[in-house]
Amino acid sequence: MKAFFGLGSLVLALIPAAAMAQQPAACERVEFSQEVLARFPNIRAACLDVISRDGQELAVVQAQLLRRSSGRMTVRVRLPDGTQSAPLGINVKRSARVNVNGRMTPIEDVAIGQQLTAYVHVSDPGIALASEETGPVEFTPLAAEPEPAPVETVAAAPEMPKTATRLPLAGTIGLVLLALGAGLAIMRRRAQA
Repeated sequence: MKAFFGLGSLVLALIPAAAMAQQPAACERVEFSQEVLARFPNIRAACLDVISRDGQELAVVQAQLLRRSSGRMTVRVRLPDGTQSAPLGINVKRSARVNVNGRMTPIEDVAIGQQLTAYVHVSDPGIALASEETGPVEFTPLAAEPEPAPVETVAAAPEMPKTATRLPLAGTIGLVLLALGAGLAIMRRRAQA
């Protein structure tokens, strides 16, 4: 019985250590600005690493692609508990290659649902996709993108009652033919006279 309690307390002691191991120390130490925390309150939990590029500290996150259009991608950042952030829009160059599951992939080859690596600026609320470009990272302001309106299926219009008949059409055609016949009869009488 004593061994059971000893093993149980060892397992309980290892659980917090395992949870701490999932969160890199750099993510724990970095100071996110109030603006970043206001726009992305779960950034510390979503952070996988912190890197320095062009003298700027950037939090590395994983994001799932929701939509893609010319020059813009909409993603949701993955959180450790399996949930995702609100949709975020990111401006991208058409010629860019982005990090998809560790591989640099042309923008046009990225499929909906794929996991992308993204950077969140630590001090200025902005997000950018990890790319192979060597120049400065161009950030898109970090703001939730509105959800697209759900596509509603248009219900078929209710069927109209079958009270109308084709009789008025037949009557109209008959009147036109009578008028044509009368016109021809008048023209023939004038020609004979």
